[in-house]
Amino acid sequence: MILVNKATLADQAYRELRARILSGQIPGGSRLLPEELAVALAISPTPIKEALVRLEADGLVDSRLRRGAFVRRFTERIVEELCEARVMVEVTSLANAFDRGRITPGLVSDLRRNVALHEIHARGETLDDLQMALSFDREFHQQLVQAAGNATVAEWHLRLLCQTHTVLACRADSYLTAVHDHQALLAALADGSKEAALATLREHLRHSRDNTLRSVKIYEGRVAEGA
Repeated sequence: MILVNKATLADQAYRELRARILSGQIPGGSRLLPEELAVALAISPTPIKEALVRLEADGLVDSRLRRGAFVRRFTERIVEELCEARVMVEVTSLANAFDRGRITPGLVSDLRRNVALHEIHARGETLDDLQMALSFDREFHQQLVQAAGNATVAEWHLRLLCQTHTVLACRADSYLTAVHDHQALLAALADGSKEAALATLREHLRHSRDNTLRSVKIYEGRVAEGA
């Protein structure tokens, strides 16, 4: 049983449930019953319900069917749309960051540190390693978008990342491709080459889309086998 600080019940319930969804501990399609979750978190159902409303706004929970709240299941079509949105946001943001002189040595240093830690966990074989690798992946892309200096776009972008990463949490193949792509992008950023960086980012996002779609098929196959 996880005890929650009563000072910020809804916030902590939100963070805990969000972490479990992003890690795959609560898989897509799972029903989220406030009464059961309240017992697990040792709090009343009210902050749970508030947390579920926020998670629905993030695109991680679906309650449109009016049969209660469920962890959102991502179809191939939804993944295609999310990945298309990421290309629009990330490529434009990186271009703006270059134009505004925000690709600084400090940013490159932070990204280099991120990639090093990302690789360590990407080479691991446990679910915890995968979760940490995904966390560093999100941080890398967040830093690129934040470098453009548009807080509204950065907030929306994080929601996109969280949604695509709930799919990746169930994948079974190597995650090193993402690390290698980040290393190539980091090299272009360090060289100050805008066009090379943009081309590398586009190629990386294409790889990410293909891998995410593959993860959807793997997950749907497991669901079919268990049916």
